[in-house]
This record gives sequence, structure tokens and C-alpha cells, in this order.
Amino acid sequence: MKLLMENLSETGLAAHILDGPRGPLGKVKSGVIHLAQATGAAIVPVCVEADKAWYFNSWDRFLLPKPFSRVTLRFGSLSRLAFTENPEERERQRRDLEDVMRPYLKPQP
Repeated sequence: MKLLMENLSETGLAAHILDGPRGPLGKVKSGVIHLAQATGAAIVPVCVEADKAWYFNSWDRFLLPKPFSRVTLRFGSLSRLAFTENPEERERQRRDLEDVMRPYLKPQP
């Protein structure tokens, strides 16, 4: 997380996977909330889809677009989180982000 925060401070850009490296699928981790509040960064949800892809047999249904497939990136609305040290408020922010991201989750073959 510290390296990600340093990179964000230097470049103004960072990426954070919705459900972390181990899942569960679709569950927003608190790290993205901490990162946004610690750096003042905005959160922009991004979804990647491919019309032809291989789907790995893993917990996250990781996809690898096939050659010459059409890949679509969809960007959600930018949001900024108000800083809070209140754990209940941070949890509410995490759940709100999860609600925003939920429509991007689609069942894959």
C-alpha cells in the first residue's frame, strides 16, 4: 500500500483491483478507501469487457481477450470521499463504492 501511495503522489495515477488479489468476487476492500482518503485521490470505477475472451477457472473469472477481439473500457463517475476517522463512516463509504461497482459484475461463461 505504501508503494501505491508513493506512486499516486508522484504520477497522480494508480489502479486498485475491486476485490483484491484473493477475493471474494465483487467485495470492495477497505484499502481503496484508505488510499483515496490518505492521498485525496478521486475514485473512478473502470470495467473491462471483451467480445471474445478466455476465462480462467479462478475465483475472479479472470479474462484474457482473444487476439483481434473488441475490448471495451467503461468508466464510471468520478467520486471523492470525505476524510473520516470514523470506522462506521469508512465502512459506509466502502459499501457505497461496492454498490456502484456491482452493476459492472456480469456472469461470465
